[in-house]
Amino acid sequence: MDLIVKVTKIFLGILIILFGITMTGFLAFQGWLIATAVVNGAKTLEPTVYVPLVVTLTTASLGLGATLYSQARTRRQEIESAFRERKIEIYLDFLNTLKEVFLAEKKELNFPKVKQSELVVKLIEVRTKAVLWGSTGVLQALSEFSKVSENNPRAMLSVVDRLQREMRKDLGLSNSGLEEEFFTKLILSNPEELEQISNSAK
Repeated sequence: MDLIVKVTKIFLGILIILFGITMTGFLAFQGWLIATAVVNGAKTLEPTVYVPLVVTLTTASLGLGATLYSQARTRRQEIESAFRERKIEIYLDFLNTLKEVFLAEKKELNFPKVKQSELVVKLIEVRTKAVLWGSTGVLQALSEFSKVSENNPRAMLSVVDRLQREMRKDLGLSNSGLEEEFFTKLILSNPEELEQISNSAK
């Protein structure tokens, strides 16, 4: 029974392909006949009729082409804008999570510490959403971020810096002019802390 069903499906598939090829050939042939008739008919027209006709057809074709191009471009921009808004939402979730973690490390602020379980859940949610919306660079940086040990703060800060650069790049922002480890130093209240962290990691 299964064999008969498979053979039937294959046979129908072949028929559909042949029908498609036949229809394509038929339409192409009819198009060629119409084009030939138009050219031959145009030759019998007087210049006073032929020239305005050509100009009108050319203008109409260019106008139609410009309209279709404009509509396609507008549609593409709308899609890109929607994608960008979605990406901003995901990246802000990640940055807000980081903000909570870094604020909790500032003892003088008495900010509540983020539970490890909550942190893991938030990061997994961000990574899951980024799979569909994030660029290749962002996904690679997120993968690297998840592998860095929390006992290696220097490596963690370095990955966070790269991740933020990739996020900005994905949103169409430029990183030109930003010094090396700019975002790492931006996180620290004192730039000298970076050197202290580097020394402690050795």
